[in-house]
Amino acid sequence: MLNEDVVKSLGESYMVKSLELTVVVEDQRNPKMPDLQAKHGLCIYVEAKTKEGVFAFLIDTGPSSETLKRNANALGIDLSEVKGVILTHGHYDHTGGLPEVLKHIDRSIPIIAHPSAFEPKFSFKPTLTYIGVPFTRAEIESLGASLLLSRSPVQLMDGVSTTGEIERVTSYEKTEGLWTVSRERFLPDILLDDQSVIFKIDGRGLVIISGCAHSGIINTVMHSKRLMKVEKICAVIGGFHMLNADEKRIRWTIDDLAALNPEMICPCHCTGKEATEMLKSAFEEDCIPLRTGDTMEL
Repeated sequence: MLNEDVVKSLGESYMVKSLELTVVVEDQRNPKMPDLQAKHGLCIYVEAKTKEGVFAFLIDTGPSSETLKRNANALGIDLSEVKGVILTHGHYDHTGGLPEVLKHIDRSIPIIAHPSAFEPKFSFKPTLTYIGVPFTRAEIESLGASLLLSRSPVQLMDGVSTTGEIERVTSYEKTEGLWTVSRERFLPDILLDDQSVIFKIDGRGLVIISGCAHSGIINTVMHSKRLMKVEKICAVIGGFHMLNADEKRIRWTIDDLAALNPEMICPCHCTGKEATEMLKSAFEEDCIPLRTGDTMEL
């Protein structure tokens, strides 16, 4: 359940005037940018323009420090300008570049994640494989990380918030095939640490950026609307986690996305080729897949 005090605060927050996004790491590369390295994972650099100035945030860090450093340098991104780092969940392909980020940002800058992001995480590839954060919480803190671990939404500034744990209400958006260890038991991992980032844009509505949307992209959008008390959706961006989804689930997702009526959708990363093609067919020019090196202004 959403904390009513949090909802009230976020609902009354000021709006961001505009956003500029740069995809630092993603599975595919913009062919016009050969110096960049595409890797399985996600890292998005966001500049939020407000009446007080421009503030930069980093959503996820890709799979490795090497890839993040190379691409940030090639794109002219100054990581020392980052005012907040959000880890959308505790998988290696979204957290592996964190040590590189910590070399540049001030130690007072929060690294926001869910408390269970650092728990063990596994999947079958086809044998059992560790896919969690590639370092311990203690190792990251020894590098100077100021971890802010919260189950509830975290407001980064007026008009910018994490979702916190996402309420799951759809019948078809299931989290399957992932595993964890809790109290010495090997159990299914429903990824409670999955979260997204919401920007409230003046006159445009909400921009919602997901990492993988393990909670379900429809659940994520509906949760964001309730949290921010805003109906209008400007853009839904990020991984929609339909890589292994069957056609029925993809069509249900498309139908529900259409009902939510976003101005645009920008799938990438774990959305999957089949789902992306079906989204492009359904939303036409309003569907803009993103790749490493792509930029967008909203």
